[in-house]
Amino acid sequence: MFEYHGAMTEWWQASDAELLVALGESNRELNAAYLGVLEVVGEVSARGLGGKEGFVTEVELVRCAQNLTRPEAKRRIAAARDVLPGRTATGEVITAVLPQTGQAVAEHAVSAEHVGVIQRTLAAVPAHLEAHRVELEARLAGWARTFDPIAVHQLGRRALEILDPDGPKPRDTDPARTRLSLSAQGQGYTIGGWLDREAHATLITALSPLAAPKPAADGSPDPRTVAQRQGDALEALARRMLDSATLPLDGGHRPHITLTVPLTVLEDRLGFGLLDFGDTTLVGAIAAEDARRLACDAQVATLVINGRNQPLDIGRRNRVVPRAMRRALAARDGGCAFPGCDIPAQWTDAHHIIHWADLGPTAIDNLVLLCGRHHTLIHNTDWAVTITDGLPIFHPPAWIPGGPRRNPLHRIDLVPAASCNVADVLLQSSLTAILRT
Repeated sequence: MFEYHGAMTEWWQASDAELLVALGESNRELNAAYLGVLEVVGEVSARGLGGKEGFVTEVELVRCAQNLTRPEAKRRIAAARDVLPGRTATGEVITAVLPQTGQAVAEHAVSAEHVGVIQRTLAAVPAHLEAHRVELEARLAGWARTFDPIAVHQLGRRALEILDPDGPKPRDTDPARTRLSLSAQGQGYTIGGWLDREAHATLITALSPLAAPKPAADGSPDPRTVAQRQGDALEALARRMLDSATLPLDGGHRPHITLTVPLTVLEDRLGFGLLDFGDTTLVGAIAAEDARRLACDAQVATLVINGRNQPLDIGRRNRVVPRAMRRALAARDGGCAFPGCDIPAQWTDAHHIIHWADLGPTAIDNLVLLCGRHHTLIHNTDWAVTITDGLPIFHPPAWIPGGPRRNPLHRIDLVPAASCNVADVLLQSSLTAILRT
């Protein structure tokens, strides 16, 4: 059995399961090393060794001793100051500035990136919300144990926005208006303009899933820049609107596709199905698991056939999620329910937890909203989802630490918290939004 202890190991001889376990353990080792660095840096700073050794500041000493950039040296000193407990001249322990974050660091549960995100988020708390700092820090530290730094940043920003919806006062009184301009340049046009926050949120939400990186056929990364992907996404969005003549009221439906698949393919996950564009033009064959995924939630006219190629069922309307049920799912999940995903509800599929081919019902407690990427992940990996207390909970493979989890990016009020005023505010806001809808 292979065990990770930070030493060189012949990992090419390890099994997949051993390697995946080591992947998580190696990161905990890295977090433990980070704690050790902070402890040393904190003591160096507390003793004022920079001046004693002839440096102008402790930052210069740390920078020189650890071969760092000045910004990184500053970050380490600031992190040590905030997450580690201090001592008075008489040896009495002083509580850390960020005690909950310090506890997570001490347990090797978070990274340097997480600490930086928490510090920056709390630095943005306005003076009139100072009373919420302690509970917000506790929430951020809790999120950091499960979610990556980008998700923690998004959660913190949204928590601040809900607590302070008016935001800072504008610095100028000149009223800005949403505008867009197109100017001819060469063989095409340049685009420019200005969007207010609401317009920006609307546009970026629609563009985000269409602008996601797409690997090449050989598996290499998408070579397009972010600007190129967003340009392609804007064109795709316009084409979708033209094709449908009007934007969907509830997120819309996929183009009409006919999926012809033997029932045994759906049940045994072996074989293939045939796709037609409209009802006449053959698109081609798709794998059995892809057929099951498409059948979860799409405008698919499904022709199920038996071993003698005889039709068993055409349409199966009890499988397709009705509009009212999908609206209820959108109110419950808010968007893709997979932990850490911020894809909005209108770009998701309604996934049958127990597949309809396996007699799973089309019911709220057997459905969950998933974006295309995570829909595929759930079908093809060991991730599992269950409904507990009416809400989806995702269970990762055994080699991913942290245990079962939810996605608070859309329903931030659902993050567990003991007697937290922030949670009360968020829950009230969420319920108000649903009622108004």
